[in-house]
Amino acid sequence: MTLVPSRSSSAYLIGIALLTALLTWLAWNTNAPKMGFVLTHTSDPLGYYQWLPGTFIHADWNSFNYVVPLENGKGLNVFTLGVALLQAPFFLLALVYCWFAGISPTGYELPFVFFRFVATSFYCSLGVALTFRTLRRYWSAQVAWITCTLLVFATNMYYYNVREGGMSHVYSFFLFAWLLHSTLAMVERPNGRDLLRLFVCGALIILVRPLNGIALLLPLFYGVPLHESLKDRLQWLVRFPGWSVTGIGLALLLILPQLLYWKAQTGSYFVFTYGAKGEGFFWWSPHLWDILFSHQGGWLLYHPLMIGAMVMLLRGACSGRPAYVDWRAILLIWCVAWYFIASWWNWWLGGSFGHRGFVEHYALLALPLAACVDALINWSRRFKWLLLAPAVFLIFLNIRMSHLAFSPMDGPTWTWDSLITFWGDAFYQ
Repeated sequence: MTLVPSRSSSAYLIGIALLTALLTWLAWNTNAPKMGFVLTHTSDPLGYYQWLPGTFIHADWNSFNYVVPLENGKGLNVFTLGVALLQAPFFLLALVYCWFAGISPTGYELPFVFFRFVATSFYCSLGVALTFRTLRRYWSAQVAWITCTLLVFATNMYYYNVREGGMSHVYSFFLFAWLLHSTLAMVERPNGRDLLRLFVCGALIILVRPLNGIALLLPLFYGVPLHESLKDRLQWLVRFPGWSVTGIGLALLLILPQLLYWKAQTGSYFVFTYGAKGEGFFWWSPHLWDILFSHQGGWLLYHPLMIGAMVMLLRGACSGRPAYVDWRAILLIWCVAWYFIASWWNWWLGGSFGHRGFVEHYALLALPLAACVDALINWSRRFKWLLLAPAVFLIFLNIRMSHLAFSPMDGPTWTWDSLITFWGDAFYQ
């Protein structure tokens, strides 16, 4: 299954390899002082990762250490297995290395740390390649290069590659980029292979982070009026029945192990896992403003670059221009995600840097960001070099803050004064 188009495939492969190597090197050096804790620290990354040693080394999903005790005496891993599924080829490479090196593996030795870094870097790079290819449908190579560079190095995607690569967000970014790429292909020229990819990609999106199932509104609504969307998309299934059945079968096959695990641990095939921890949503009191501009990880406050993207997204949704992008579908998905995240009991997503809930959405927001970059270039055609200054500044500030970030940067001890001091350290420390 080819994810990157065949034209200029060697250039794409070289780019993916180089970016993967760079991000892996950055992650390795950044985490050098704490290598022994990268995989073992009891937080979300361990919840995602422990599926791998539990499957390939212990062959027992009851061997997980990071679980929520249940009333039936069993333990529940509240983190779904999608991240582990994507990491599995790299985990197996580490396992093979250990066998050849004579290391008795537990799944947490240094080779596994290294290949976890490689896995995160690879999926980020693949997502960037897909995003670049998507942008090239509508904008110049210059605009696409600038946009992708800003996404990787001037937003918290950098942090969730280099500092917290075990989280799910970079993996979801890749899947969102793949979903958009396949959706555009289906809208422009429907075919069975891309329909199959949509089913597989959709299943993986849900397995990595169920809340991100919101993104499946994209193939449903993109490029078609809302009142005609269901009828139009059903035509895809009717037109390619063989591919549809195969896609549905593969999607169910991917999701089945998760359902069986939930059944074994809880007695139910469908489980809201965070409910086992007493966590949930407050639908009638969402913190819509706070997750954008609060000192506790406010997305646009920490990453002002995305203000330009949001302005262009709103402008495009209101005007419908340029018409070759369905701005309303992208805005719809972002608004639904915005409301869901803002309604979560822990709306700042504890331990988040620059609000991590929107990292995966950069694959979709790359379109309005590219429109913003293109508009600025055209507006200042004679002084393009002047645009380098704010771009370099935003990259510098983001990387500095990413490396200075610490825990906790949230909760009652994290105030506006704390944030101002943190900004000062980014410039002068």
